Amino acid sequence: MWADRSSLYDLERQRLIQEPIDPSRGDWVLPYFYPPFFAVILVPLAWLSFSPAFVAMTVVNLALLIATVKILVRKLALNRQQTNWLILGTFCNYGVHYALLEAQTSFIALLLLTLYVTAWNGSAQDRAGLWSGLMFFKPQLALVPILLLLSRRRWRALGLAFIVIGFLGLVSLAAVGLTGIERYLALSSRAMAGEDYLHIQPERMHNLRALAYFFFTVRWRDYIWWIVALGIMGLVIVRSWANDELHGISLRQWTSILVVLILVTPHLHDHDLTLLIVPSAFFLKWAGDVVAPVVSLALVVLGMLSLLNTIAYPHLPPLVPLVLLVFLIVEQWRASQVV
Repeated sequence: MWADRSSLYDLERQRLIQEPIDPSRGDWVLPYFYPPFFAVILVPLAWLSFSPAFVAMTVVNLALLIATVKILVRKLALNRQQTNWLILGTFCNYGVHYALLEAQTSFIALLLLTLYVTAWNGSAQDRAGLWSGLMFFKPQLALVPILLLLSRRRWRALGLAFIVIGFLGLVSLAAVGLTGIERYLALSSRAMAGEDYLHIQPERMHNLRALAYFFFTVRWRDYIWWIVALGIMGLVIVRSWANDELHGISLRQWTSILVVLILVTPHLHDHDLTLLIVPSAFFLKWAGDVVAPVVSLALVVLGMLSLLNTIAYPHLPPLVPLVLLVFLIVEQWRASQVV
C-alpha cells in the first residue's frame, strides 16, 4: 500500500518478495488476506524498519488485550475471584501467545467483539452496529454479529453497521480501485476453497470446518460443514429470543452465541483463539460468584488444547472446536429441558 498499492493482491509480486526472506518456504505464497481499507490503517508501520514495527505492533496488541480484559471485568461486574481466573485463563491461552509472537491483528477483533457484546447492555445499544461494521476487517467474524442484529430487529444498529461497511468499501475503492477490489474478492474465494498455493490448511484450524475435514471424506466434508454450521446458527438465534437479562439475551445465551461465532467462522487459526477470552468471561459470570474448581480447570485446559494439536498434528482431531461443540450441544439440550 505504501510503495505500490496496485500490487496489494498480486500473488506473484508477493512471492518474489517472500522467497528471498525464506527460501525454504516451498512453492506457496502468503498473501495479504485483509480488505484494502485495513492496509491503509497499517501504512504507518511501513514507515518503520522491521524490528521497530514489530515492537510497535506488540505494544498496541498488549494495550488492546489489557483494555479488553478491563472492559469485560467492569461491564460484567466480575468479582475478584472471577477476575483472577479470567486473567489466568488469558495467560494460559495459546492463541494469546501465538498472536503476540507473530504480531497478529487478533486483538483488534477481540476488542471489537467485546465492545459489540457489551454494547447490548448499555444505553447506547446502537453502537453494536458500529462495532460489528468495523469487525469487517475480518469479514468472516462479522457474520454472526450482523445476523444477531437482524434476528433481534435492531434496525438502527443494523443500519449503522451497513453505513460503516459502505464507508470502508469506499475507502477500499479509493485505495486500490475497482481492479484491486476484484482481485481481493477473487483471492477471498480461493482462500475459502482452501487452495494449497495460499497455504490455508483448513484442517489445521479450530472450527467446524476443521472438524468436518478431520472426520469425513473429501466428498462429504464441505456439505456437512455447511449444514451443521447453518443448523447451529439457526438454533442459537432462536434460543436468543427468550426474554432475560442483557436486553433479552441472558449471560448463558451470550456464552452459546460466542461459542457459535468461533465454531462457524470459516477461517480461524491459532492466533484467533484469543476470541475465547470473551465467552470465558461470560461463562465465569453465569457459573456463579464462587468459581468451582471444574470451571477454572476447564478454562485453563481449553486455552492450551490448541498447543496439543500443534504438537500432535495430524493425529488428533481439532480439540478446541470438539470441546466447544460438545458444550454447545449440552447447553442447548439443557435449555430445551427447561422450556
